[in-house]
Amino acid sequence: MKQERARRTREQVLDAAAAEFAARGFAQTRLEAVVAHTGMSKGALYGHFRSKEELARALLTHAEQAWNALLAKADRTSQAPLAALEQLTVGLAEQLRSDVRIRAALRLAAELPPDERDGGAPLGPIPGRMVQLAAQAQSARVILPIYSPAAVVQLLLTTVLGTQALSTLRLDSELPCQIEELWQLLSLAATGGRGQADEPEGPGGPGAGAAWDAPGDKEAAAAHTAVGVTEW
Repeated sequence: MKQERARRTREQVLDAAAAEFAARGFAQTRLEAVVAHTGMSKGALYGHFRSKEELARALLTHAEQAWNALLAKADRTSQAPLAALEQLTVGLAEQLRSDVRIRAALRLAAELPPDERDGGAPLGPIPGRMVQLAAQAQSARVILPIYSPAAVVQLLLTTVLGTQALSTLRLDSELPCQIEELWQLLSLAATGGRGQADEPEGPGGPGAGAAWDAPGDKEAAAAHTAVGVTEW
């Protein structure tokens, strides 16, 4: 019973800290505000976290675990590259929407220098895996080879993160589109209308044409595949 109560207290403190970090950032968040958010005493907070830095590291660890779980879920499902890319994109958007700790961790990762966040990238291994999937979808002749895999992923991540940023401005009623709808729009552009299949048509089938066979396009895309989207 005592351990369970301690666990609940820790979770409450993390949620309160996440709300403050997400709204104010690391520099402007005060432990007093976190304490007030929980309704607990300072002693209850310091019993679990000795500093603001420890709170920040705990939230970054939570995000890292969430990214690994999202990747593991996608990898457990045997599916075509484009479908796996969609699953990661929609899954990332859902994490941002539903988990204030994730939103806080992203802001912390953007604000803190690498040595203060243990060097981890803000989105962990997600962007790199998405680049791999985009390259595989190009090899399957689903995503047009005129786009580099890194550019495709950067557009997807910009859409997800931008949509989340707009939601914080309380524009939800003006922007009813869900991320699934945005995915359909983006995939239509990236695939030239072939987003429903991961197997290429025959030489004369739908999708054949200059967009798929332009000289040098495949080589240019391949050159960008290894670059990835490391800044995310």
